Amino acid sequence: MRVSSHLRAPRRTPQQQRGERRVATLLASAAAVIEEDGYESATMSEIAKRAGASIGSLYQFFPNKESLAEALRRTYCHKLERLWEPLKKDAPRLSLQALVDRLIDGMTGFFEEHPAFLKLLDAPFNARRNSARARFREQLTELFYALNPEMPSEKAKRLAVVTQQLMRSLRAVYAEAKPIERPSYTEDFKQLLLFYLTEQIGPHRAAARRAAR
Repeated sequence: MRVSSHLRAPRRTPQQQRGERRVATLLASAAAVIEEDGYESATMSEIAKRAGASIGSLYQFFPNKESLAEALRRTYCHKLERLWEPLKKDAPRLSLQALVDRLIDGMTGFFEEHPAFLKLLDAPFNARRNSARARFREQLTELFYALNPEMPSEKAKRLAVVTQQLMRSLRAVYAEAKPIERPSYTEDFKQLLLFYLTEQIGPHRAAARRAAR
């Protein structure tokens, strides 16, 4: 059957594709400069130079450094969302220790892969960050439901809030620590989270598993 032309999905034009590639290049350059110089010291001029673009071209896409940082942070948040999705599917088969390892190692691995993510702690607060935090909290809530489907909804939300706060604290500590110190801090946070989750859901989950056999 022939599809009417007005129902077909619009084809992306070469100009749109060039614009997207340019934005990707600018964001990659911003990440590199912020990683090296820190957010406060990073300049739009240096970012444009690193991207091989004119300062006017940079301002065409990003009117100031704050908007550039927010776009970069939004990109990181989307990557983190994709990082956590497989964990929800695997959760029912994981021990609490394995779950904690996946959460903490996944986060610290992301820090190492995207060092500018840590440097963006110094960027001004933007209300849009609330939506990213809310989405992560939702993902954690869904994760705890998957871990124990009989868990009351309020408890799953509470576990998600506490876990999220612990991981935010890990990010701050990781950003300030020397590279040689980071593995020790990572293990400390694993122990904290494991102790908390074991106290909250460990015995109940073990009982549920025995009842299911």
